[in-house]
Amino acid sequence: MQTDENIQRILEEKDKQIYELEVQNRLVADELSSSFHQTIDILSSLLSFTERMYEGNHARFVSEKSEALAKLLGLKQPLLFQIRIAGLLHALGKASFQDSNLFKFPHEMTPNEHKQYQLYPIISVEILKNYKAFETINGIILQHCEHLDGSGFPNNIRGDDIHPGARIISVVDTYHNLVYKKHRESQRADKKSATYTNTQALLAASNDRHASAAKYLESRKHVWYDSRVVDAFILMIEHERSDFNDKQIVRVPVNRVEAGMIFAQDYHTSYGLLIASRGEKVNDKMIKPLIRFAETEEIPHKLLMLA
Repeated sequence: MQTDENIQRILEEKDKQIYELEVQNRLVADELSSSFHQTIDILSSLLSFTERMYEGNHARFVSEKSEALAKLLGLKQPLLFQIRIAGLLHALGKASFQDSNLFKFPHEMTPNEHKQYQLYPIISVEILKNYKAFETINGIILQHCEHLDGSGFPNNIRGDDIHPGARIISVVDTYHNLVYKKHRESQRADKKSATYTNTQALLAASNDRHASAAKYLESRKHVWYDSRVVDAFILMIEHERSDFNDKQIVRVPVNRVEAGMIFAQDYHTSYGLLIASRGEKVNDKMIKPLIRFAETEEIPHKLLMLA
């Protein structure tokens, strides 16, 4: 009997130790997760300085659409998360570029400028290489400018050797560059954006650019881009544009803006920093900063939103 009681006490003590160990593991995991996300926030803030030539926020667009596309293609966690972060940080290396290079498409660059441009995936990985958690993410970032036929950069890899996440980001990145990148300094993002009273007019303003970008991707399927990725992406974007067409544009007091609403206009600070871009969806993290910007008169107290 005494032996049974001793065994019971030992088992209870072990259960207690296991529970305490699990609690400690959770605390450490939470701390590491918090540190990881703080690092991502800092790095993505740095990226905002390279995106003044876009009408919208390039990094957020590539991140969100790449994750959505990966999910549509049947990819699962943790790869979905890794693709989202790789999309957010894919152009980190461009922070080392001169402004003159940021405002050009590759075909507009001098040979020396183009040589520097081709280094940006490597520079991105160099910045992140000391973070162990970024190992898979770094691989995706490094390969997102590669082409199926081996004509991409920086390592001229081809076909199935290119990571699925890199193939996805390549398509989304190219589309957004073709549709939204302003390659003339006279069209910088601090220029006032047009105001639209309905979604039909808003969509019509980008129809030609959207069609041209989709045609470009279609023409390079099987050669540069994964045809399955291109087909799924164009289908996804067409569906989003169709849904977008059915929404109403309303003026919403900034303190009543809710997650899930969509900006119907670009909003910039008085010094040209992009706060929110037309077509971008509001998330919980945006709401408090929007209120602060309105309180300091950097943006209107009522915002044009698709509700």
